[in-house]
Amino acid sequence: MEPRPEDLNAWVDAGFARGEAAVWRRWGFTVATARAWISAGVTTGLTAAQWAIAGVTPSSVAGWRDAGISPADAVRWHEFGVGLRAAAEFRSRGITPEQAWSQRTHGTDNPADVEVVQRFREAGVAGPVLSSYLLRQWLDEQALEWARQGVDAADAMGWRELGLTPAEGGELARAGRRPVTELREWWRVGIPFEEVADWLGAGLGPDEAAGHRANGVTVEQAARLRDQRRRRREPDE
Repeated sequence: MEPRPEDLNAWVDAGFARGEAAVWRRWGFTVATARAWISAGVTTGLTAAQWAIAGVTPSSVAGWRDAGISPADAVRWHEFGVGLRAAAEFRSRGITPEQAWSQRTHGTDNPADVEVVQRFREAGVAGPVLSSYLLRQWLDEQALEWARQGVDAADAMGWRELGLTPAEGGELARAGRRPVTELREWWRVGIPFEEVADWLGAGLGPDEAAGHRANGVTVEQAARLRDQRRRRREPDE
């Protein structure tokens, strides 16, 4: 388990200004790790966080900077599973992370592949989520709709198998719910597989749905409620 950041007073006692300390703490750094980054020439918490997201450490950051790679670009290389040596080589040849990914996966610098990845990025898909779709080579329009919702590709496939829409799956994912665990709970209360999507889409959990079902509420009624919820959500989709 990573150590938790010290309280603000401890940072001030260590010589940090309060505002500066607050930024480091917000990104989960301790005084010791902040000092390590500062010693490596990274003086702000935000920049250190960008490097850290890319898997870069205070001891390795100099190599990335010497190669002319920015923190933001390092994150992109990291998303595509490219380390420093390969990233520096690709960069020296004018090859972008998207082009490098295309070459590695298809053996060609296919502009169509690069365009697909770029479309995901322009849609605001976060790096870890994008990586999950790249690993599964699921990059069609349906995948993009799920990725826009911030749903990992494996979970998206599970929610889709249950019959949920990307918006419904995204709502559940943001609530910390996972399809495998969810399905187990619905089986526990005896709800048939083919009904799960309508009860879930209606905003009900397994115990709630089982209670309504026992009181005579039908899955058709749940489906109508699901449709109403979908229509209310549509302007935001």
